[in-house]
Amino acid sequence: MVRPVPQRITSMEILHAFGIEWKLIVIQALNFAVVLFVLHRYAYKPIMAMLEKREQTIKEGVEAAEDAMKEKERTESARTQILLEAREEGGKIVEDLHKQGIEAERKILREAQEKSAATLAEAKSKAEEERDYILRESEKEVARMATLAAEKILRGSEVKA
Repeated sequence: MVRPVPQRITSMEILHAFGIEWKLIVIQALNFAVVLFVLHRYAYKPIMAMLEKREQTIKEGVEAAEDAMKEKERTESARTQILLEAREEGGKIVEDLHKQGIEAERKILREAQEKSAATLAEAKSKAEEERDYILRESEKEVARMATLAAEKILRGSEVKA
């Protein structure tokens, strides 16, 4: 048996056997390259630029939110500190006013006691003067009465004599 000599099959024949035309493949590759170029230039780049811009905007928004949160915490801390200081200062003011009130009360009481002591001393002095006056007047009256009595006695003895 003679074996037939195998023929060499070329790649073109294989492609043709499967129904693939190389010219069509080249044309389709060119079409794909053109579509890819157009999409890349007019769709992909603008979309990517828009996405990057949106990403940057979102990133800035997140950073701004974080900054706002930190600022809120600082403000809250400062507010709490200010409130504590105000409470302490208010307490000190109330305490000082209370001390001033007590001092004023003591001063008023001291002045009232001094005034009452002065009034009492003045009243005693006036009473003493009044007593002395009454005693002098009564002594004068007693002396006048004694003089009158002596006069009467002397007149009475002159009439008899």
